[in-house]
Amino acid sequence: MKMEDIILAHAKYKVSLRSHIEKGTEIDIPDNDLSFWIRDQECWLSHLPTFQNLCREHEAFHSYVTAVLTLVGEGKRSEAKSLLSEEMFVLISDEIVNILIRLGQEIKKVG
Repeated sequence: MKMEDIILAHAKYKVSLRSHIEKGTEIDIPDNDLSFWIRDQECWLSHLPTFQNLCREHEAFHSYVTAVLTLVGEGKRSEAKSLLSEEMFVLISDEIVNILIRLGQEIKKVG
């Protein structure tokens, strides 16, 4: 699987999440979802500090997602939308992409 596909899936997930907040649509989990990819790669990449950092940032990302979904479940869509726009959420998401790019470069060097 190409790193570009994983990055694109991450972006699609965020679009789907925003649509869920704004329109109540179902959240679409892309085929190349980052959560699945991390689990699939964990046994051979877990020793890399870059992969460990990715796991931490992804966990922080999902903490935000959980908070957003909780607010949506409580009918607080406006607050959920605000949380999704917070600088920290944006920074975490951007950092995930940056880490994936670095990790892709590291994997190419090894393999």
